[in-house]
Amino acid sequence: MEGWNEITRSPVIRPPKSPSTKPATVSCTVFDEQSDIVWVGDSSGFIASYTGDVLSPYTRFAAHRKPVKQLLSHVKGILSIDEDSIRFTNRRGLMIFQLSSKDHPSLARIGTMEFISPNELMVTAESSLLRLDINKSKITQVIPYKHEIVLIASSKRYIALGRTNGMVDIFDPKSNGIVKTFISNSGSLSDIDLQEHTLVTCGFSQRHGSSVLDPLVNVYDLRVLKPLSPIAFPAGASFVRLHPKLASVAFIASKTGQLQVVDMFNPTDVSLYQIDAGPMISKFELSSTGDFLAIVDAYSLLHLWSHNPEHSSMSSKAPLEYATMPEPTPSKVTIDEDFPLNTIGLPYYKETLLSAWPTQTIFRSAGTIPKPIDSSILQSAQIIDGIAVAPYDSEKYGPRNLAKKYVPIITNSEAGKFKSSKISNSPSKKNKTQENLFEFKESEESNSPPPAFRKLEILYSKFGVDDFDFDSYNQTHFTGLETHVDNSYTNSLLQLYRFVPEMFNFLLGNLAIENLDSNSIIRELGYLYDMMVKSFGHHLRPTNFQQTFSSLQDANNLGLIEKENGTISSTARDIGTRIKLFNKFLLDKITKDELKEVAEVSRSLQSYSIFGIEVESTIRSLYTGAMSTDTSVINTLDVFSPLANSFRPSIKNGSQPSILSYIESSLNTVEQRSMLNEMTGHYEAVEVSHTVKRLPPVLSINLHLKNDELKGIRNNSDWLKPTFYTAPSKGRFTVVENITNHVMANAFEEYSLVGFVCEVTGELDKDKHLVTFVQTYNDFLQKNEWYLFNDFLVTAIPHSEVFNLSYWWKTPVTLVYRNTRNLPRFDYAAWNRGLNDEILYRDHFAYGTREGKKIEYELLTREEAPKPGTLIAIDAEFVTLEEEQFEIKSNGLRSMLKPRKQTLARVSVLRGDDGPKMGVPFIDDYVIVEEGIHDYLTSFSGIEPGDLDPKTSDKALVSRETVYRKLWLLLNLGCVFVGHGLTNDFRTINLSVPQRQVRDTAVFFYKGQRILSLRFLAYVLLEKRVQTGNHDSIEDAHTALLLYKEYLTIKESGDLDYVLDEIYKEGQLLKFKPPEDD
Repeated sequence: MEGWNEITRSPVIRPPKSPSTKPATVSCTVFDEQSDIVWVGDSSGFIASYTGDVLSPYTRFAAHRKPVKQLLSHVKGILSIDEDSIRFTNRRGLMIFQLSSKDHPSLARIGTMEFISPNELMVTAESSLLRLDINKSKITQVIPYKHEIVLIASSKRYIALGRTNGMVDIFDPKSNGIVKTFISNSGSLSDIDLQEHTLVTCGFSQRHGSSVLDPLVNVYDLRVLKPLSPIAFPAGASFVRLHPKLASVAFIASKTGQLQVVDMFNPTDVSLYQIDAGPMISKFELSSTGDFLAIVDAYSLLHLWSHNPEHSSMSSKAPLEYATMPEPTPSKVTIDEDFPLNTIGLPYYKETLLSAWPTQTIFRSAGTIPKPIDSSILQSAQIIDGIAVAPYDSEKYGPRNLAKKYVPIITNSEAGKFKSSKISNSPSKKNKTQENLFEFKESEESNSPPPAFRKLEILYSKFGVDDFDFDSYNQTHFTGLETHVDNSYTNSLLQLYRFVPEMFNFLLGNLAIENLDSNSIIRELGYLYDMMVKSFGHHLRPTNFQQTFSSLQDANNLGLIEKENGTISSTARDIGTRIKLFNKFLLDKITKDELKEVAEVSRSLQSYSIFGIEVESTIRSLYTGAMSTDTSVINTLDVFSPLANSFRPSIKNGSQPSILSYIESSLNTVEQRSMLNEMTGHYEAVEVSHTVKRLPPVLSINLHLKNDELKGIRNNSDWLKPTFYTAPSKGRFTVVENITNHVMANAFEEYSLVGFVCEVTGELDKDKHLVTFVQTYNDFLQKNEWYLFNDFLVTAIPHSEVFNLSYWWKTPVTLVYRNTRNLPRFDYAAWNRGLNDEILYRDHFAYGTREGKKIEYELLTREEAPKPGTLIAIDAEFVTLEEEQFEIKSNGLRSMLKPRKQTLARVSVLRGDDGPKMGVPFIDDYVIVEEGIHDYLTSFSGIEPGDLDPKTSDKALVSRETVYRKLWLLLNLGCVFVGHGLTNDFRTINLSVPQRQVRDTAVFFYKGQRILSLRFLAYVLLEKRVQTGNHDSIEDAHTALLLYKEYLTIKESGDLDYVLDEIYKEGQLLKFKPPEDD
């Protein structure tokens, strides 16, 4: 390392404004690892930065009130500490976050700090070590530590803690324990450094009662935790640094400026230099590239040294931001004493100058799109003299003639919804954002729905949907449902029935039956609820259920299909009406699906006994008195107001009508209408009465409320009831709120509210959406608690807010009550009773599959039946149905509105346990895709055009339902899935696999820098070239299996960290691709 010399020196401390003020001194320095910057902190709390090899001033700002003790460079900016605070600032001087001992008492008497990982710090404080997560800007762990620390250094495996008594503790951040203690010096330490597995220290020794600089630099090998031969430095070592790329090269400097560069493996290779630094050196730093030295002397002059300044750099050369300096417009007219201004002529203006326009002028554009009129206004409007006149709703729109508070558009899409942007927010801002997400009370400044009730949108950054922070919307263990799917309005009702044990157990129990029907709602809903349980608080995308639902012609005829782009299949655009139609359709379709299954397996019908309402209908002619009676079963009860049902409830003095009178009147209805008499061929007046004869354990109610009725309900704080009692009396059901004696208790059945779906209205029609309130048991609190489900937002909510219907924007539409007698519990293993798993041991090809199909797998036998812990390797391939949708903004930036829509095309599953058949596939299914395929992604999926069409394909084609049941069985039988990059595969397939059943090699060989491809890992670890042509899922699954086996071998040997470091080093040389890819 010859050729080092000084290239520039520059003062870095400003002189004091007053001669009586003591000048500041340099307290710390550091090189920036991203840009060519040298950072300097001083004793007055200021931080300054200097760029390039000429040390040009870049930024300067006040960071602390006390002297800056240490600086660290981060990819986002600069970290600094003083005695009791930590501050994170970007390179322009703007604060990202700051933590102080006032808010965090553990930060008292901060000593030093060092990185454990790219986004985690170890901070030394009084009697403790603190782990600080930079992304979350909070202290994640406090580790007791009784010694005072003066110096700290870290590598990828260990942290070296330099104590005041000259000892060095080797700390393992994984186990939070001291693995070794070295006695470095008999006095205090002056400097330490750690690179890879080499630790160097220097300091003072006690001689004749005084401290003198030790002439030796101590060296330690942390692989074996033993000292090596020290390095002699007769001048007395005050500073020592290891070269970041050549760990055997050490830079040693004395206080008086003597510099020695030595190779520890070759002690004869020594270069000596003398730094012209005045009386003494105060600071000594080496850049992360190893090409520059920064030395500060006693006069606060910064000396910059380099051994090859023209062909070296301080950092990775990231560009710096500078303020735009507009160029001054040159004057076209020269005005001086010889050229007066009044000689310049002005043109004649025929129109009024803009500066003279009146202030009340209104600008209108012929191309401006008018604001759409709310449908509720049009519905309530009356035509008077050809003009539609509607009453003004002050509850919805606020008082008249008052300016509304400006709400910026960006509030709906602010940063912080992305994981990658969390670091840019201060902790107070992040906490406030999260609190605002779950705020369920109206603001005094606005009458719009609170944040917890507003319509949610999934936003996409450049990292895709994985970057959206779904976790910040759900702090419970219940699963939220995503919105970017067809028919997302149904999420509310799906969540409601998920918490009805009778419905849940029935649907999961049906999964034991092998049902491969392509349009079975009962099967898809069972799969969905099983996955929601296994997701345990994570979000879920119900694509399989919605794909089956969208394919139903009956649903399309009823206008229930709503595409993701917002198009609806009928004129029934009101979302409240649509969810009530869907409720009726869903329960009727479940009954029809069960009838098919009952005919095949010869068992009794269960759905009628759960939610079937037995109704007796009587038709009586008003002229002849002739009567006819018929009995039928309906699955939902349509509830209208008592007046609509010609019912007069008995109301106590001073009380107001509640939902009970609505329910009672709808259990017994009478209406008059005209009906065709088939015998006479004429219409005649008849009276039609409907009387409920039997109420089911689960009572599903569709509420039909008019606007004038809603106003009365909102003025009644006790309209919605959590329970009611009912019993037949004189041929009809009576509904009461309370029972007064034991005789009534035996006769009456009690019904309790499980939950209900609410329509939330905004000022615009597009803001209308549905939310769900559900009461379920909280295991932690050991009591029933109410929860709000707003798509993927889930939060607990007080009982008072659930039953508060006074808000103008809140309208109940569908309710579910259940009989409290013999309440069943949730049976999460209902699918395991009489489970039919035959599909794993036989083929079930789709209709029309050709006889000459290729078979590349060997079916499982009963002797190989999967059991908990059985290892299987999986890989899936997909095709694209729709491309991504982007929005091009006015500034030219492109933002993603919707990611590409993909569907499953091929799945291969291999045996993974050791044995003669390890790696032999037992599933290799190509999936029929009936929708239009936009892109086969052949180079990635290996799927060729025609492979998924029964008319042209020579593959083993199966339906989506068939392959999904196979994977669902393997999951529930306890198999362990091995693969590479399984997260996206499971998301698209719609599988929620618990982490204990996943072995993802993309995660196992991840070091926090970049995810390594299967092809590169196979080349480096297995010396195998894969994916040389089109991808083959069998080959990919087998490669992932071999990588997992190799991972287990490496982990058992204890060399995993070392191997990962070597893989990434080789990856940087090969650009993370096998050589032939270039």
